[in-house]
Amino acid sequence: MARAVFAGLFAAGFLAACGQPNADPAEYDGVPTCGAENFQNLLGRNESVLSSVTLPRATRILRPGDAISFDFSPDRLTIDIDEFGRVSSVTCR
Repeated sequence: MARAVFAGLFAAGFLAACGQPNADPAEYDGVPTCGAENFQNLLGRNESVLSSVTLPRATRILRPGDAISFDFSPDRLTIDIDEFGRVSSVTCR
């Protein structure tokens, strides 16, 4: 169990260190660039629908209990899945 937690934390740290363009919140102009508005129709749908959707390259899908990095990236599409396997939010972050 400890190994899995450590591996998850290491991976999250590694991914955060990779950085993204526009990752500095001080440079953010307030306009999201990930295209989340194009995927709002996914809200409330079962996560299985994601397999039939072409998502942007910079997309992360988060499920309950997933380890995540908290780096801010307005060009990264983030899709949250709730405990029932449904899309609960689609945002740029």
